[in-house]
Amino acid sequence: MDAQLYATLNKGWKSTCKILFGKEIGELEGYEEYLSEYLPPSAKRKSLISGKNVIIAKDSYPKNARFISEDELTTNKNYALSINDIKDMDSLVRALGENAEYTGNRFLGNSAFVSESDIVLDSQYVHNSTNIEQSTYVYSSYMMRRGSKYSYGSGWTAAGEFVVRCVAGINLRRCIETHFAADCSDAYFSFDCHGCNDLLFCFGQRSKSHCIGNLALAREKYAQIKQKLLGEIAGELEKKKKFPSLFELVPKMPPKNIPKITPSMPKDEKNMAAIEKGFSATYGIILKHQPASICDYEKWLGRNTVRVVPVPSVFGNVTYLPQDFPVFQLLPKNRLVNVFESIEAGKTFRVGEQSLSSLNSLLKELDKIAFFTAEFYDGENRNIIGAPLVLHSANVYKGYEATYSEHSGCTSLSLHSKYVYGCHRIIDSQFSLKCYNSLYLNRCLELDGCNKCADSYFCHNCEGLTDCMFCFNMKGKRFAIGNTDLEKEKYAQVKEALLKQMGEELGKKKELKWDIYNIGAK
Repeated sequence: MDAQLYATLNKGWKSTCKILFGKEIGELEGYEEYLSEYLPPSAKRKSLISGKNVIIAKDSYPKNARFISEDELTTNKNYALSINDIKDMDSLVRALGENAEYTGNRFLGNSAFVSESDIVLDSQYVHNSTNIEQSTYVYSSYMMRRGSKYSYGSGWTAAGEFVVRCVAGINLRRCIETHFAADCSDAYFSFDCHGCNDLLFCFGQRSKSHCIGNLALAREKYAQIKQKLLGEIAGELEKKKKFPSLFELVPKMPPKNIPKITPSMPKDEKNMAAIEKGFSATYGIILKHQPASICDYEKWLGRNTVRVVPVPSVFGNVTYLPQDFPVFQLLPKNRLVNVFESIEAGKTFRVGEQSLSSLNSLLKELDKIAFFTAEFYDGENRNIIGAPLVLHSANVYKGYEATYSEHSGCTSLSLHSKYVYGCHRIIDSQFSLKCYNSLYLNRCLELDGCNKCADSYFCHNCEGLTDCMFCFNMKGKRFAIGNTDLEKEKYAQVKEALLKQMGEELGKKKELKWDIYNIGAK
């Protein structure tokens, strides 16, 4: 990180700490390890051109693939493939293996002052981060978007400001170590709280304020105890440059003789016909074939997405836990609950007022109030089947996270999208299958790291494409296959043959051998 970028981020760190704790707690560089704890695994490859490190946000690419840095690529590089090279899928993949270059260190749009990061769009002052959109002053964070500012060690959050080590949030202000939260401000070490302000060590709260350990307090008393507790936390941070995570502060085992609770569950009809109709329409538009049931394609659709498994809740019901996704491996497995149990537990369990005399005495009381969920259910939702995280969404089948989305199936992180199936982190898109880390797509299949593309298939790091297939690092193109321009009629002819081959393979095997992550292997 160069001196100017560090100076700016360090200044922001000091301002953030002063806002959160009422004081600065030292230089940013001293907290590098502490602020990196929640980062997802990224990867570094070597550039085939310069040998320098290339950061990639999602390490699903072949080990022997060719990599370059965004600042080294030749946009619209012509592979000059012959008709024999593109006559069928296997021939195309062989030809691509000799030419294709995957790209990392991607700083796109109006981005500036970025280092050691990948997939950064319209963002400034970003270091050691991935999947950052429209955000500023971001350090060791991931999946921050929609105007987030001053994000340190945080992730998977939209519209967060002055957030430190916060994961899974929307509309957060002045929060530290607060996860699965929405529309909250001034929240410290809390979990699954929505519409709240002024919280410390709270769990499963809705529309509450001035609470410590789920115990509501008068404003003046809350302020007095908050100042004391935060002073203790800030003192330890300043001294040790770290503080235990919320997950470490809670005992691994649940409390003995835990009382029964009766959560209120939403009444929602499960209509698979609507799910099948949406999937069939999308599949037909993209592949020009009619599919079998979406259930027959779940293995294929789930590839390269976040896998979710059912697990028992501590109260004897069922909840869900994502696999291979940041933070969830840290959740105490014997304290898992579903979201409706979390809300009911938040109403039922609280610390005693005598425990508020010191931080240590309060932490000992967390045993009886701390429960964790990987579920999120808020807003107007309809026809949600096997999907544990939804916000203002409808007709969602399995997968993990649908936010302001409709007709989503086996997709992880469907954001403001509709008719998307088998995708991962798909934003403001529609009618797309198996697309990843992409936004503003329409009628696409197997796109990775692409922006503003339509009617395109198997493309990587492309922008503004229409009617293209098997392209790498292209912008503003139409009627291209394998980075080779074709006449409109020839393109249509080859596309028809390739889609016929894909349709037949999917009809027989219910999956495709090739995807955007393996077609570029040497």
